[in-house]
Amino acid sequence: MKLHPSSVSSLRGFTLVEVFVVIAILAVLGTMTWQAVGMLNNREMNKTAEIQVAQLEAAMNAYRTDFADMLPGGDGSEWSSHVLYSALNCDADNDGEPDLDKKTGQPFAPYCDSFAISENNKNREEVSNGIPVMKKAVKLPGRRKKKKVFVIFDPWGGTFRYRLGFELRDAQSRKHGEGINPDFDIYSLGADALGDAKNDQDDNSDNVTNIRSWK
Repeated sequence: MKLHPSSVSSLRGFTLVEVFVVIAILAVLGTMTWQAVGMLNNREMNKTAEIQVAQLEAAMNAYRTDFADMLPGGDGSEWSSHVLYSALNCDADNDGEPDLDKKTGQPFAPYCDSFAISENNKNREEVSNGIPVMKKAVKLPGRRKKKKVFVIFDPWGGTFRYRLGFELRDAQSRKHGEGINPDFDIYSLGADALGDAKNDQDDNSDNVTNIRSWK
């Protein structure tokens, strides 16, 4: 029995070229989907960082009110994240708890009540309801060794930074008082973690890609 030519062609399988074309199309669609999910996720983290910066800024304003407009020194380094935490959580002894008032014996009330202590900055569930604070080895300015201290982490696993504003320049250090705000700056280095650095595509010298307390 002879098969009709059209019947023979209908039984033919996919060619290798056709298979490669389908794989290429699926790869492109997968990449586009992955990029779209990444953009949405990053936008959500940006919003979270903005809310956290606003919380930290409000807490620092409450701190300065109690201390007659005096502010702790901060230069925007990673260590400044510990300075920010110590001031707002009233934890000068670095034990993870607010210090005790010598007069009353009661712990001081933290200026920021949304801190969530965690040992792992990648455990988002543990810190989803507050600003994550972790114990981390941070290098002290001017010293070679690192010291275990509490620092405040942003949504990307970096640290929130703090520095004095341009009206509060410290004569002892050129790095102090170089902020954009007149009083203080609180900011995250953002998703790119560049800070004041520059790259080939973008001039980031004014922290334009940071999540920050200035506009």
